[in-house]
Amino acid sequence: MFAAIVMVITMQVAVQDTATHKDSTPVQPPTLEQIRYMEGLKTVTRGITQVREGLNRVSRAQQADSLRRRRAARMLGGFCGTARSFIRSGRPKMQATAYADSLRILAKQLTTRLDSLTAALPACETAAGRDPTTVATNLTTRLKNYDDALLAFRTAQTAKPDSAKVTSSQ
Repeated sequence: MFAAIVMVITMQVAVQDTATHKDSTPVQPPTLEQIRYMEGLKTVTRGITQVREGLNRVSRAQQADSLRRRRAARMLGGFCGTARSFIRSGRPKMQATAYADSLRILAKQLTTRLDSLTAALPACETAAGRDPTTVATNLTTRLKNYDDALLAFRTAQTAKPDSAKVTSSQ
């Protein structure tokens, strides 16, 4: 009899524990503007991948003969052209006004860094065949700035809401 009472009490405590640990802040589904922003970011990422591939080819070809270095430099110019088309098609969808507060600031910084990278791509197309080292250095710096902004945006996007902000029902 005593064992049955202990089991009932233990089960009640376990039920209460699982009920009290639920997160009280509901997760909001993304708005249409936020979905559109993320679709634009997905397209832009394809362009960024093109630039990275061109830069990787140039860096791998540095130890090769001059023919392979020239070929890699011309390929970088081609990849820059392809990247620019992807970025130009995805960038208009990325409106920072889709987000609120600090996430809006990070989304704006991301698009600003993306615009800076996009501005360097026409020069990459024309000059990569002549001076791949300078072009690669410039693009690497801009890509690092973009990556930093993207990391900050994604981190803030996945972070939980600020616990200091308590909503009052008064």
